Formats: sequence, structure tokens, C-alpha cells
Amino acid sequence: MIVPGRPRITQIARYVGRPLALLFVWDVFVTVVYLLKPGGFAFPSLPLSLFGSALIIYLGFRNATAYARWWEARTLWGAIVNHSRSLAREADLLLANTLKPLQRTLTLRQIAYVHALRLHLRRQTPWGELAGHLEEEEIERLHRVANVPNAILLGTADLIGKHAELDSVRLATMETTLRELTNAQGGMERIRNTPFPAQYASYPVIFTQIFCILLPLGLVDSLRIYTPIGSTGVGFLFLALLQIGNDMEHPFANTVNDVPMSALTRTIEIDLRDGLGEEHGLSPVQPEKGVLW
Repeated sequence: MIVPGRPRITQIARYVGRPLALLFVWDVFVTVVYLLKPGGFAFPSLPLSLFGSALIIYLGFRNATAYARWWEARTLWGAIVNHSRSLAREADLLLANTLKPLQRTLTLRQIAYVHALRLHLRRQTPWGELAGHLEEEEIERLHRVANVPNAILLGTADLIGKHAELDSVRLATMETTLRELTNAQGGMERIRNTPFPAQYASYPVIFTQIFCILLPLGLVDSLRIYTPIGSTGVGFLFLALLQIGNDMEHPFANTVNDVPMSALTRTIEIDLRDGLGEEHGLSPVQPEKGVLW
């Protein structure tokens, strides 16, 4: 996630640099041809204005939909943070003194779960993060499952259920928290596995490219030598809107515009280890070059 701050020229240039450079070259070509042969072509400006107005509405609606996906993903991660803290608190509050070792085990399992979930959503392997939180035998068993975080959560439920000392009230309380964690994970997997419809994914790219090709043809008759400046400036707006939508529709793709899952999981681990009273030496994840991962 790009943190709020002063925008950098280099960052802006990289954002839409290649298509914007191609547009500038095309603008210069159209301008040179027009100046060498004045009046040789003239594209009517009214259809271009109507096309641009319709396109900006289309891109705005599509970006709002893409941002809704991103915000839902962030909201679901907020639920993961809250329910992880709740599970650790319930383990501390509801387990009797004779079950205090179980409290630490459940807390470490929840830390392993959130790290595994982050890497699962990013389609990365979690084994390095699980070491030290789970037993080696369980890690070996997890190599054979398709959904590692779900398997960890099932193992947590199984571990809680094996203790006959827990009455039905305490079991029901902890099961409710586990169910909420499962619901949040399912929502994030739905977002990751459901692609944008073609109407939102492909058509905006085609329409924006056509508009940028036609743009200098409609402006050159009035702007003449200043056409590259005007056309590239307007094109930057449309290309940036197009790229913003592309970035927002994939909140777990491990890019600079993602939900900051590394920072969130580190926050969860710090809070849960603090609850155990352990000296962990961990610190919150800090932004790197204006990006919080």
C-alpha cells in the first residue's frame, strides 16, 4: 500500500511511463505530419469530446467497483486482526490454570495461521514462517494439504475439542471466534479467486487506447505545435485512471497497491506475543520507499 505523502515525479513517471511515452511519440508524429501538410487531415472534435465524456464516466464507475473490492479486502483483514486478538484473550480468560500451556499453544497457532493466510493469498509458500510456531510433524503434514491456513484452523479446533475439561459454554465461545476467522478467510479467497468481468477488465483498456490514438488528431488543428503537450497531459489522466483500476482490482497480488498484509500480520504477532508476556524484539513494519507491505 502506498502511504500518503508527497508524490514523487519518478513514481508518477513509472506508474504510466511506458504507455505515456508511446502516446507522446504518437502525438509528436501527428503534429509533424500536420505541420508539414497543413489541413491534410482534420478529425472533428465533437465526437471526440463525447467519446471522452463517456469514457471518463465508464472509468470512474469501474474504478469505484475496483476500490470496493480493495476496501472489502482491507475490512476482512481488519476482522482477522480483531478476531485474532479475541481468540488470544479467550484462551487467556477461559482456560483454567491447569490449561495454561494450551493458551500459549493456541496463541502460537494463531500467529502461524495469520502468516500462512497472508502467504496463501499471495500464492507464496509459508514454511519459513511456520517454523517456531508449529511442531515439525504438523508442518510436514501441512505439506500435503491444499489450503494451509484452513488446515491450521482445523487443527486448532481439534486441539481445543480434545480437552474434556472445557465445558460447552467455553467451547461454544471459542468456536464462534474460529467461525468468524473462517468467514473472513472465505471472503478474501472469494475476492482473490473471482476475476473482474470482461466488461470491466478488457473493455476499458481497448476504449482508452482508441481514445488516446484519436486524441491528437482532434487537437492538432487547434493546438498545432502544442499538441504533444495538450494530448499527453489529457492522455495521462485517462491512462492513470485505467492503471488505478487495474491495481485496485487485485488487492492480494503482492504489488505496491495491495492491502498491507505484512504489516497487519506483524501487528497481530506483536499483540499476541505481548499478551503472553514474552520478550519478542519485534517492531511494526515500516514503509519502504513510500510503500507499506
